[in-house]
Formats: sequence, C-alpha cells, structure tokens
Amino acid sequence: MRVCFHGTAEEIALVAGRPMLVLLTARDLPRLRVFEIFYPHVLRHPYQERYQLCADLAETEVSDHA
Repeated sequence: MRVCFHGTAEEIALVAGRPMLVLLTARDLPRLRVFEIFYPHVLRHPYQERYQLCADLAETEVSDHA
C-alpha cells in the first residue's frame, strides 16, 4: 500500500528514518498493526516549510514476545 505523510521537517524526520511503522487501530483486532517501510521519498512544498513523505508499506507479523 502507498501512503503519504505531511508535516514539518521534524515530524517527517521521525518517520523517514524508521524501517517500521506501528499503527494503532480503533476497533480492529489486533490492536497494533506493524508495517515495513519501503522506498521512502521526501518532497518539499515549494512555498511553505512543509514536507511530504511517501512510501510503500507492507504489513508484517510481530511475535507477542518481541
């Protein structure tokens, strides 16, 4: 799945350097879903100090003991 995040340089830096992303779900089970991040690409908005990070995500399994 392809996703994009928008934010400041500091916010994007929190996501861009990570190999995995953990998302909390509202009602689905399991409560936590873990995704590997592939092919991240950061774009800068031409008129503002805002950035966009686009990447491919693939859901992965995590053991309960990790």
